Amino acid sequence: MDAENQIIKTILDNFKGTKGHLNEFFHSDSEIIRLGNKDYLLTVDNYSDEDHFRTNNPYVLGRNLAVSTISDIFASGGRPVFFANSLTKAGDWDLEYINRFSKGISDVLQICDAVFIGGDLGYSHNWNFTGIAIGESERIVTRKGAAPGDFIYLTGPVGNGNFESASQLTKLVKGLENLFENNIIQFPLRLKESGLVSKFASSCIDTSDGLFKSLSIISELNNTGFLISDIPYSDPGLKLTNSLHLPEEILMFGESGEYELMFTIHPQDEINMLSKSSELDIELFKIGSITENKQKLMQNSAQSINFNDFNIEARSFESHYDYIGELTQYLSNKLHKM
Repeated sequence: MDAENQIIKTILDNFKGTKGHLNEFFHSDSEIIRLGNKDYLLTVDNYSDEDHFRTNNPYVLGRNLAVSTISDIFASGGRPVFFANSLTKAGDWDLEYINRFSKGISDVLQICDAVFIGGDLGYSHNWNFTGIAIGESERIVTRKGAAPGDFIYLTGPVGNGNFESASQLTKLVKGLENLFENNIIQFPLRLKESGLVSKFASSCIDTSDGLFKSLSIISELNNTGFLISDIPYSDPGLKLTNSLHLPEEILMFGESGEYELMFTIHPQDEINMLSKSSELDIELFKIGSITENKQKLMQNSAQSINFNDFNIEARSFESHYDYIGELTQYLSNKLHKM
């Protein structure tokens, strides 16, 4: 058990369960709660400087924070109904900044037809944002349910989250200012895709902590493994790794995710799912399958690379650069052995 999960377990051990909470902790992106005779989805997420969101464009920041919060509802096959937030504004955020920031959140909620129900406001030197969303679904999907033979799909390319984080790390920006200025990432709003998840997926998780961690969580919870290939990396991400001479695979192992939905589907449901996605003009990426053995494999050229020994966690490092260096060294050694 990693350090973060140990902390969470310590907290949870002090609380009793309730019949109104239907899922086990960690088994679903959103908590499933019963109110009256209906089941709802609930998610709470906190963001700060630690998450390396760019703050020079308040509209994009507000939009990205709203999308990031709601992503857990989407990953459960749901749609948001209510949204609230607690905002601690930074000292240099004036009224115009707050106005544009709030407009970014509002536009996301308007697209989703979700209602803003208030929150709290605080003041500090550094900003902090807590988003709360309540949603509903025709059929709630959790991280459990993937079975050997299931196909693995992604709703979009990998790497934009790590690209955004890199934009806030001074040593990585030097010489690449134009690359970051010309690629302002707005995280995708996967409202339509959540409907596909609800209708067809056997399990789902968002890629908020990076693709590899998402794959690992799904496989470990379902006592399976996976075999992946043909990962769709984002153009800005590839430009970054090429410029820094980093392996492109770092875009899927880095823990700053892009809030895409990664879901599994039974083979017999694939044709109907693809037909529906085409009808809705939804692009999907098939990246592999769930395996019965517990191996974490990636097909590369003619060989399979086993990543069962991967145990690098960002929060174990005091320096982000040490983390990137360790991750780069690990991947270089793995790929060099091919």
